[in-house]
Amino acid sequence: MMPSRLGVWPPLPLRAYARAPRRELPFPLDRTDCQLFSKARHGLWAALPALGLESGDEVLVPAYHHGSEIEALIQIGLTCRFYGGDEALAPDEAELESLTTPRTRALYLIHYLGFPQEVSRWRRWADERELLLVEDAAQAWLAASAEGPVGTLGDLSLICLYKTFGLPDGAAVLSRVPPRLSDRRPPLGAGVVARRHAAWLMERSSIMSSAGTRIRRERIYEPSVDFELGDPSALASKATRFLLPRIADPGAAALRRANYDALLEELRDVVPSPFAELPEHASPWAFLLESNAREEVVQHFRARGIGAYAFWLASHPATPREKFPEIALRRQRAIALPVHQELTQTAVGRIVEAARTMPRD
Repeated sequence: MMPSRLGVWPPLPLRAYARAPRRELPFPLDRTDCQLFSKARHGLWAALPALGLESGDEVLVPAYHHGSEIEALIQIGLTCRFYGGDEALAPDEAELESLTTPRTRALYLIHYLGFPQEVSRWRRWADERELLLVEDAAQAWLAASAEGPVGTLGDLSLICLYKTFGLPDGAAVLSRVPPRLSDRRPPLGAGVVARRHAAWLMERSSIMSSAGTRIRRERIYEPSVDFELGDPSALASKATRFLLPRIADPGAAALRRANYDALLEELRDVVPSPFAELPEHASPWAFLLESNAREEVVQHFRARGIGAYAFWLASHPATPREKFPEIALRRQRAIALPVHQELTQTAVGRIVEAARTMPRD
């Protein structure tokens, strides 16, 4: 019997339906100007034109990115000016200055893996140059810095709700000039809810995991599909709207940090900067390690029922990859492990034990 399967993405617990809706929801759901799109890329596509950006305008964007955000910017007609940043994945002022032209209108800042950037610094930098600041907190819901919750200081802030909780979809969008929402009826989302529940059961039952493995086909990663904009008018599903007040627990960030710390104790020597030190108010989306034997390490964890995968393997085709060899190396070596709040202590122990015996460079 194979062990229960632990995934990087958070599953949806069955107990969600027994919970009463929360009266007070965490930021940004407590804001009256918070809008819900299906995905963050859709909010980005809708909000930047509302903020006044036009075709031909430029945005300073990190070369280390998922790819879907770059596709959204290109679909709007914007020009991406890529920056590499420093070793800790923060922007570098001198590099930004060298890239800025009279057509530059915005700085795009990513809070990688739930680790907050120094937002106040980049807010000041953008203001001094009359640029917009976009906070991409897709992986950073519930994270905070000295200024407050991540996403507070951006002219546009994007937060993927389904990356922190087992929702079928949903992205919270805060924009200084809110875009117009589609008047289409939101989808039901029942099919994805069923898969999220199945993932939760597979984390707790080897029988369910075995059955799911026989049915489930391993998805082949295709960057062009992963980057697709999709339907930018899509709204968050009815299932997400129903479940959000029942599962949006601010305490999830502390549970994620505790799980992250347990792995960090064992694997600190193979964790790249800036992820080898866990900030006090981070909300880690996954645990990132690096290895020259990436495929061998991934298979080591998967053989033990742990859903490791190559993180951000490909950059968007618009990226001048030859200019950023350090980032290309990150992509070749990066592996993500689960740390989400639905992991039991037994499950965390399994990941730690697998880490102790993983292949080393």
